[in-house]
Amino acid sequence: MAAKIETVEELETKLQEDLAWRKKEMLSIKMMADKGDANENILLRSGIAMLCAHFEGFVKFASNCYVKYVSAQKINSCFLKDNFMAFSLTNAIRQCSNTEKISVYQKVIDKVREIYDAPFCEKRDVISTHSNPSSTELKEIVASIGLETDIFDLKVNYIDSNLLNNRHKVVHGERYPIDKEDFRKTFEVIMELIEQYECLIVQAAEEKKFMKESND
Repeated sequence: MAAKIETVEELETKLQEDLAWRKKEMLSIKMMADKGDANENILLRSGIAMLCAHFEGFVKFASNCYVKYVSAQKINSCFLKDNFMAFSLTNAIRQCSNTEKISVYQKVIDKVREIYDAPFCEKRDVISTHSNPSSTELKEIVASIGLETDIFDLKVNYIDSNLLNNRHKVVHGERYPIDKEDFRKTFEVIMELIEQYECLIVQAAEEKKFMKESND
Protein backbone atom coordinates (compact mmCIF):
# COMPACT_ATOMS: atom_id res chain seq x y z
CA MET A 1 0.00 0.00 0.00
CA ALA A 2 2.71 2.43 -1.05
CA ALA A 3 0.53 4.80 -3.11
CA LYS A 4 -0.48 8.05 -1.46
CA ILE A 5 -4.11 8.61 -0.53
CA GLU A 6 -4.49 12.37 -0.79
CA THR A 7 -8.25 12.93 -1.09
CA VAL A 8 -11.39 11.56 0.52
CA GLU A 9 -12.43 10.30 -2.90
CA GLU A 10 -9.19 8.33 -3.25
CA LEU A 11 -9.67 6.90 0.23
CA GLU A 12 -13.24 5.86 -0.51
CA THR A 13 -12.21 4.28 -3.82
CA LYS A 14 -9.39 2.38 -2.15
CA LEU A 15 -11.73 0.97 0.48
CA GLN A 16 -14.46 0.10 -2.00
CA GLU A 17 -11.99 -1.73 -4.25
CA ASP A 18 -10.73 -3.75 -1.30
CA LEU A 19 -14.26 -4.52 -0.14
CA ALA A 20 -15.29 -5.64 -3.63
CA TRP A 21 -12.91 -8.58 -3.92
CA ARG A 22 -13.49 -9.61 -0.31
CA LYS A 23 -17.26 -9.61 -0.78
CA LYS A 24 -16.91 -11.60 -4.00
CA GLU A 25 -14.93 -14.33 -2.24
CA MET A 26 -17.28 -14.44 0.74
CA LEU A 27 -20.37 -14.56 -1.47
CA SER A 28 -18.85 -17.31 -3.61
CA ILE A 29 -18.12 -19.62 -0.71
CA LYS A 30 -21.55 -18.92 0.79
CA MET A 31 -23.22 -19.88 -2.49
CA MET A 32 -21.23 -23.11 -2.64
CA ALA A 33 -22.08 -23.95 0.96
CA ASP A 34 -25.77 -23.21 0.35
CA LYS A 35 -25.92 -25.92 -2.33
CA GLY A 36 -25.70 -28.52 0.42
CA ASP A 37 -23.63 -31.14 -1.40
CA ALA A 38 -21.38 -33.79 0.09
CA ASN A 39 -18.63 -31.24 0.70
CA GLU A 40 -20.85 -28.95 2.76
CA ASN A 41 -19.04 -29.47 6.04
CA ILE A 42 -15.65 -28.82 4.43
CA LEU A 43 -16.96 -25.66 2.81
CA LEU A 44 -18.51 -24.41 6.05
CA ARG A 45 -15.31 -25.02 8.00
CA SER A 46 -13.08 -23.36 5.42
CA GLY A 47 -15.67 -20.65 4.94
CA ILE A 48 -15.73 -19.64 8.60
CA ALA A 49 -11.96 -19.21 8.52
CA MET A 50 -12.22 -17.13 5.34
CA LEU A 51 -14.95 -14.90 6.77
CA CYS A 52 -12.83 -14.18 9.81
CA ALA A 53 -9.76 -13.53 7.65
CA HIS A 54 -11.62 -11.00 5.50
CA PHE A 55 -13.06 -9.30 8.57
CA GLU A 56 -9.61 -8.99 10.12
CA GLY A 57 -8.01 -8.04 6.82
CA PHE A 58 -10.42 -5.25 5.98
CA VAL A 59 -10.30 -3.63 9.41
CA LYS A 60 -6.51 -3.62 9.23
CA PHE A 61 -6.44 -2.38 5.62
CA ALA A 62 -9.00 0.39 6.16
CA SER A 63 -7.33 1.60 9.35
CA ASN A 64 -3.94 1.82 7.67
CA CYS A 65 -5.49 3.64 4.71
CA TYR A 66 -6.91 6.21 7.12
CA VAL A 67 -3.49 6.80 8.68
CA LYS A 68 -1.97 7.14 5.20
CA TYR A 69 -4.68 9.65 4.27
CA VAL A 70 -3.98 11.75 7.36
CA SER A 71 -0.25 11.59 6.59
CA ALA A 72 -0.88 12.84 3.04
CA GLN A 73 -2.59 15.97 4.41
CA LYS A 74 0.82 17.20 5.69
CA ILE A 75 -0.64 18.68 8.87
CA ASN A 76 1.71 19.48 11.74
CA SER A 77 1.51 16.90 14.50
CA CYS A 78 0.62 19.55 17.10
CA PHE A 79 -2.73 20.07 15.36
CA LEU A 80 -3.58 16.36 15.17
CA LYS A 81 -4.98 14.13 17.89
CA ASP A 82 -2.24 12.75 20.09
CA ASN A 83 -2.57 9.19 18.76
CA PHE A 84 -0.84 10.28 15.55
CA MET A 85 2.15 11.61 17.46
CA ALA A 86 2.20 8.28 19.31
CA PHE A 87 2.76 6.50 16.00
CA SER A 88 5.80 8.68 15.37
CA LEU A 89 7.15 8.03 18.87
CA THR A 90 6.71 4.25 18.88
CA ASN A 91 10.34 3.33 18.30
CA ALA A 92 11.69 5.95 20.70
CA ILE A 93 9.33 4.85 23.47
CA ARG A 94 10.10 1.18 22.87
CA GLN A 95 13.78 1.84 23.50
CA CYS A 96 12.87 3.05 27.01
CA SER A 97 11.19 -0.17 28.04
CA ASN A 98 14.34 -1.98 29.22
CA THR A 99 16.50 0.84 30.48
CA GLU A 100 16.72 3.40 33.25
CA LYS A 101 19.19 5.60 31.41
CA ILE A 102 18.16 9.24 31.39
CA SER A 103 20.02 9.70 28.11
CA VAL A 104 17.59 7.28 26.46
CA TYR A 105 14.59 9.06 27.99
CA GLN A 106 16.01 12.34 26.70
CA LYS A 107 15.84 10.97 23.17
CA VAL A 108 12.06 10.67 23.54
CA ILE A 109 11.84 14.31 24.58
CA ASP A 110 14.06 15.28 21.66
CA LYS A 111 11.84 13.32 19.29
CA VAL A 112 8.71 15.05 20.61
CA ARG A 113 10.30 18.44 19.99
CA GLU A 114 11.38 17.33 16.53
CA ILE A 115 7.98 16.20 15.35
CA TYR A 116 5.68 18.59 17.25
CA ASP A 117 5.81 21.40 14.69
CA ALA A 118 6.56 19.14 11.71
CA PRO A 119 3.99 17.56 9.36
CA PHE A 120 2.84 14.13 10.46
CA CYS A 121 4.42 11.61 8.10
CA GLU A 122 3.87 7.88 8.40
CA LYS A 123 4.68 5.60 5.45
CA ARG A 124 4.49 2.28 7.31
CA ASP A 125 1.48 0.10 7.94
CA VAL A 126 1.14 0.81 11.65
CA ILE A 127 -2.10 -1.04 12.40
CA SER A 128 -2.20 -4.77 13.09
CA THR A 129 -4.88 -7.07 14.48
CA HIS A 130 -2.16 -9.41 15.78
CA SER A 131 -4.07 -12.27 14.10
CA ASN A 132 -6.77 -11.94 16.72
CA PRO A 133 -9.71 -9.69 15.78
CA SER A 134 -11.33 -9.92 19.21
CA SER A 135 -13.59 -7.15 20.46
CA THR A 136 -10.76 -5.96 22.72
CA GLU A 137 -8.31 -5.80 19.81
CA LEU A 138 -10.86 -4.01 17.63
CA LYS A 139 -11.46 -1.37 20.32
CA GLU A 140 -7.71 -0.81 20.55
CA ILE A 141 -7.44 -0.34 16.79
CA VAL A 142 -10.27 2.21 16.74
CA ALA A 143 -8.71 4.08 19.66
CA SER A 144 -5.26 4.00 18.07
CA ILE A 145 -6.54 5.90 15.01
CA GLY A 146 -8.32 8.41 17.22
CA LEU A 147 -11.92 7.43 16.55
CA GLU A 148 -14.92 6.36 18.59
CA THR A 149 -17.63 3.93 17.54
CA ASP A 150 -20.06 1.45 19.04
CA ILE A 151 -20.38 -0.76 15.96
CA PHE A 152 -18.21 -3.46 17.50
CA ASP A 153 -19.68 -3.01 20.99
CA LEU A 154 -23.11 -3.94 19.65
CA LYS A 155 -21.73 -7.27 18.39
CA VAL A 156 -19.16 -7.93 21.12
CA ASN A 157 -20.67 -11.19 22.33
CA TYR A 158 -21.07 -12.53 18.82
CA ILE A 159 -17.53 -11.55 17.79
CA ASP A 160 -15.89 -13.17 20.80
CA SER A 161 -18.19 -16.12 21.51
CA ASN A 162 -19.21 -17.20 18.01
CA LEU A 163 -16.94 -15.82 15.33
CA LEU A 164 -13.58 -16.20 17.08
CA ASN A 165 -14.51 -19.36 18.93
CA ASN A 166 -15.46 -21.12 15.70
CA ARG A 167 -12.47 -19.70 13.85
CA HIS A 168 -9.96 -20.81 16.49
CA LYS A 169 -11.29 -24.36 16.59
CA VAL A 170 -11.07 -24.68 12.80
CA VAL A 171 -7.64 -23.13 12.25
CA HIS A 172 -6.18 -25.02 15.20
CA GLY A 173 -7.10 -28.29 13.56
CA GLU A 174 -10.02 -29.44 15.70
CA ARG A 175 -12.62 -31.71 14.12
CA TYR A 176 -15.35 -29.20 14.78
CA PRO A 177 -18.49 -29.04 12.60
CA ILE A 178 -19.89 -25.63 11.67
CA ASP A 179 -23.66 -25.27 11.70
CA LYS A 180 -25.03 -23.90 8.42
CA GLU A 181 -27.29 -21.37 10.14
CA ASP A 182 -24.38 -20.22 12.30
CA PHE A 183 -22.30 -19.74 9.16
CA ARG A 184 -25.07 -17.70 7.52
CA LYS A 185 -25.38 -15.52 10.63
CA THR A 186 -21.61 -15.01 10.70
CA PHE A 187 -21.69 -14.03 7.03
CA GLU A 188 -24.43 -11.45 7.67
CA VAL A 189 -22.70 -9.99 10.73
CA ILE A 190 -19.34 -9.64 9.00
CA MET A 191 -20.86 -8.07 5.90
CA GLU A 192 -22.64 -5.56 8.13
CA LEU A 193 -19.55 -4.76 10.20
CA ILE A 194 -17.13 -4.23 7.31
CA GLU A 195 -19.61 -1.98 5.51
CA GLN A 196 -20.13 0.04 8.69
CA TYR A 197 -16.37 0.26 9.22
CA GLU A 198 -15.87 1.58 5.70
CA CYS A 199 -18.48 4.29 6.37
CA LEU A 200 -16.82 5.13 9.69
CA ILE A 201 -13.41 5.66 8.06
CA VAL A 202 -14.73 7.73 5.14
CA GLN A 203 -16.90 9.87 7.44
CA ALA A 204 -13.95 10.45 9.77
CA ALA A 205 -11.89 11.71 6.82
CA GLU A 206 -14.71 13.93 5.56
CA GLU A 207 -15.32 15.44 8.99
CA LYS A 208 -11.59 15.77 9.78
CA LYS A 209 -11.91 13.78 12.97
CA PHE A 210 -8.14 13.45 13.04
CA MET A 211 -7.84 17.09 14.14
CA LYS A 212 -7.63 18.17 17.76
CA GLU A 213 -10.63 19.94 19.21
CA SER A 214 -10.22 23.71 19.11
CA ASN A 215 -10.29 23.94 22.90
CA ASP A 216 -7.41 21.44 23.33
